[in-house]
Amino acid sequence: MAKLKLSDIKSGSLVSEVREETIKFWHNGEEFEVDVLIKQLPFGVTDDLLRRMNKGDDVAAEWISKALVDEKGKLEFTQQQVKDKLVQPLANAIFDKVWGLENVKKTIEEAKSKKE
Repeated sequence: MAKLKLSDIKSGSLVSEVREETIKFWHNGEEFEVDVLIKQLPFGVTDDLLRRMNKGDDVAAEWISKALVDEKGKLEFTQQQVKDKLVQPLANAIFDKVWGLENVKKTIEEAKSKKE
């Protein structure tokens, strides 16, 4: 387990961190993959998006547009471009990585294993 100092967190070391992810998705019966760069958004942004999502708002395109960046850290897509240029399976797969669905699944699995 990695350990951080509060001074590292206070300096913003976790925010705007960019990670590379390979996105796998199915399109027209064929599996594709695409490499993307995902910027870690600050709590203030993600908390607002999560709160709106929990109220039933569709925030996926907005969240994706705020998180996908190029090598220089500039946004790759506007919210409208996400809606117009991505197909549903690709958008779903990207959103799962951006939102951190894998982390949620791991947390649930760990909680279940502790109960057993």
